[in-house]
Amino acid sequence: MPCGRGGMMNLNFKHWGLLACLLGLVGMSLSAKVERTTVYIFGFSASFTDSVAYITDVQQLDSAYIETKYDFLMDRVVYSDQLQTYLEAVKQMPNSTCTVFFHTKKNKLMEEYNKIRKRYSGDESVMLKELTDGGFKFQSPVYEPPVKVTPEPVESKATKKEKRRKASKDKQEK
Repeated sequence: MPCGRGGMMNLNFKHWGLLACLLGLVGMSLSAKVERTTVYIFGFSASFTDSVAYITDVQQLDSAYIETKYDFLMDRVVYSDQLQTYLEAVKQMPNSTCTVFFHTKKNKLMEEYNKIRKRYSGDESVMLKELTDGGFKFQSPVYEPPVKVTPEPVESKATKKEKRRKASKDKQEK
């Protein structure tokens, strides 16, 4: 239909406006929340310069924080850094690449754990060592939620001109 009809054009704008409002409300209701929960976690470390790889045992963390919308472990990098620091200090394994695997259900994590163990146990070029002696234990960091920063209001050109006038008047009076 031609755009010359005002009724059809207004109806489309109404629909788009309604759709935008609806999507905004849905987006706000689906916003992510961070919850403290129990997770199961294990770490894996490999080095490109060494034929030894390490895997930790599956550990239970009672105070981990999960972003609920995507089941995302908050501060994941802290856990992998803990493993890397341990390997550098105790096992003298610098430059290792560490990662962590986690799940809220132990049986789901055990499937992943067994898959990785099987993959590296069958590879003769890599020696898989298990850190199950209790020497290494993940520690939950203190979670600090991100701080919302509100931007300072931007001054308009009129306000800036007014301040300049005031400053020049003050100079003239002195």
